[in-house]
Amino acid sequence: MNVLITGAASPLGQKIVAELASSHQLRLLDNTIPDIKYENLEFIHGSLVDPSIANEATQNIDVLIHTGEPLQNLPQDPLKCEQVLLDLATRGTHVLFKAAVDAGVKRFIYGSTLEIFGSYPDDTYISEFYKPLPTPEIYQMARYLGELTCREFARTYMVTVTSLRLGRLVLEEDVADRDLDLMWLDLRDAAQAFAGALKRDQSSSVQWTQRWAVYHICAPIKNPKFLISGASQIGYQPQHNFQSDKRIP
Repeated sequence: MNVLITGAASPLGQKIVAELASSHQLRLLDNTIPDIKYENLEFIHGSLVDPSIANEATQNIDVLIHTGEPLQNLPQDPLKCEQVLLDLATRGTHVLFKAAVDAGVKRFIYGSTLEIFGSYPDDTYISEFYKPLPTPEIYQMARYLGELTCREFARTYMVTVTSLRLGRLVLEEDVADRDLDLMWLDLRDAAQAFAGALKRDQSSSVQWTQRWAVYHICAPIKNPKFLISGASQIGYQPQHNFQSDKRIP
């Protein structure tokens, strides 16, 4: 398949590229040129909030993977940083998805975050049926508004939209000596979830609730806050459980 990946220079984007490069034709979109060397790669340098860039990037694409990852060179000024994050998650997602729909793309995958449940207490076991309750913190709000934008595209157009609500992205070996975080997700497992979501296609379904789906993606940690059994529907089989002997009890 021809797959467009946004945020390709981010750690998540690079892991997704590594996961898919051997079996798909990939087009990468970012405002930073990633240090990635695989065959079957095409790179478009630019911002997804630019309609001309979005139109170019979405031509002849089968699946759009919008990682939702922030820019690698965000402004240092806090107010400008918040403005950019909000603009990318809302206007950027809308511009990109509209261009893709106009180009005939039928399958979309969005990288959301489990942070949108930030207002729930820690002792709550949260499944996909729980309503998101983000705090006013800009990162949570931006990603939540991005997810709402994706949902409305699934409701309005005959397209499949899959939202992957990701945990906090790390590499297991990098946090082996730190206190356990119930939201940890190894980047390699995250990439595997995106690969699984590629196979989901409900574009011909009359019911928009079949075209739209959300899955919780985090590590299989004992006594988790987030239930991830639903993600088995897309073949999610995480390999990193963060049960290191070095970890502080």
